Amino acid sequence: MLNSHADIAFAAGLKDLIDCGDNGTPEQRSVLQAIALGLLNIPIDRFQILKPIDQSELAKINTSYSSRRRYIQLGVMLELCRHPRSSQQLKKLEQSAQQLRLKGDVLTICRNMIDHSALEITSDYIRRYQTYFLALQEKHGPESFDHEGGRRYNEDFFKLLDSLSSMDEGTLGKEFVKFYERNGMHLPSRSSINPGYYVCHDMNHVIAGYEPTGIGEICLGAFKLGMDDSDANWMASLTNFLIHEAGIFKPGHHAQYEPLGVDGDPFDGLEGKRGVMTLKGAPEMLANALDRGSSCSKDFSTQDHLELAAMPLSQLRQEFNVTPPLMDMADSSLCW
Repeated sequence: MLNSHADIAFAAGLKDLIDCGDNGTPEQRSVLQAIALGLLNIPIDRFQILKPIDQSELAKINTSYSSRRRYIQLGVMLELCRHPRSSQQLKKLEQSAQQLRLKGDVLTICRNMIDHSALEITSDYIRRYQTYFLALQEKHGPESFDHEGGRRYNEDFFKLLDSLSSMDEGTLGKEFVKFYERNGMHLPSRSSINPGYYVCHDMNHVIAGYEPTGIGEICLGAFKLGMDDSDANWMASLTNFLIHEAGIFKPGHHAQYEPLGVDGDPFDGLEGKRGVMTLKGAPEMLANALDRGSSCSKDFSTQDHLELAAMPLSQLRQEFNVTPPLMDMADSSLCW
């Protein structure tokens, strides 16, 4: 990802960033160690004795825009792993972004999480996310859009969806259908809200090899961010953290997202007590997902997946250089 000297500074800066007088929470330290070992390739003995550097020093070393952007992305992920949330932690993150001359929607969302209720956070997030939504939908058919900014799909789109179940074993289309079957989900249809979004999202699940669990969603978001560090992919990755780590909102049945918590107040993570990154192996899987995505030969997340549906999934993975995940979250019957 970075050269060796920059890798060390990267990790040292993040060590400082999570420290609010406690060297970071156990969860934050676990996630940072996984990033240092699995993404930055820093040996564990060296990471453990690594001294933090402050954010102004980090900014002098970390000079490229793409590297600074990835640093703040990881900083945001680590900030969301602190429970309960901390104004001090957020202030450090904002000051770091200022030192690195970065700004954007994500930092505003993090600020809202300190200052606003879950209902207010969800409403603001939906408004911001909608500007990126078209970039995350299936690219099939004519580019015509409805009044809500969604892509309007023609009958050919749905006929192709209907044909997936009859495709040959091992094809992307057949594995897409199996993905829905084993997870108890209904295939997107003419009556679905944003069917093209879910086709695109779940085709990426199948190719990357992640099931739709909490950690699987977070890993897919990180994987796509590794393939292409676009604003749309960054917002989609953040969505997974806000749902499965921060517990701010959930995907809704009648709206895109619904706020969580009593009387609109947010809660933290699993059963209101902890985030998904406390699960065994989750930090290592996150780091591995970023690394796997970065190793892909091409960004397949924005392909017309229905055009690829008749191709063998194993062939597509080979073509895009999709390596097996660190821990097997893919369908065990399908060889890599």
